[in-house]
Amino acid sequence: MKRKSYRERYFEDNQPERQVANNRKGYRIVYRYVGLWVAWHSEKWPLQTVKRGLALAEVASVCLYLICARVDTPLNHCQLANGFGVLSVVPWILELSGIVRFLLSKAYVREMDSQEIDQSIRYGTVFRAGLLGLSLLCSVVTILAGGTATLLDGGMALGILASIALSVAVWQVYRSLLLDTYHNVDGAPGSRC
Repeated sequence: MKRKSYRERYFEDNQPERQVANNRKGYRIVYRYVGLWVAWHSEKWPLQTVKRGLALAEVASVCLYLICARVDTPLNHCQLANGFGVLSVVPWILELSGIVRFLLSKAYVREMDSQEIDQSIRYGTVFRAGLLGLSLLCSVVTILAGGTATLLDGGMALGILASIALSVAVWQVYRSLLLDTYHNVDGAPGSRC
């Protein structure tokens, strides 16, 4: 089955309508959303609590990694590890965009928007955790091979490992949320599907 483009999905969920307007034509075309609505909820906690927890975990993860990346230790002198660390910024931006969109979302979102948020968080967290793991592995192997490990290097490794764990925790908490789908009634959520 061929995957639909963004444009095809957009026009499938948004129908054009003519509205009276004060212009030369006497009308204008307005697109009205007719697709499904989606709402997140959690069985254990209120949704706002989950959102705050995810925001806190993201901020902690960013701070941990930035602190660990700025300290001048032999752990940060491995160029291959630094390369993986810099590459991890790309999925991190993807993850952050998904988290911010999720945090700013209202009670109901369009189905296509929820899918975009889901993909951003899923792929961002997985690839970031993988790249940070490779970075940490390269650093540790380089230090152990050179015999230059210090106590500060151990703390740095634990900080990066905690950043990886927070990334995985963000994905696990987000994945545990349940999605409810609602029919569209005049551009607003109606009965549950």
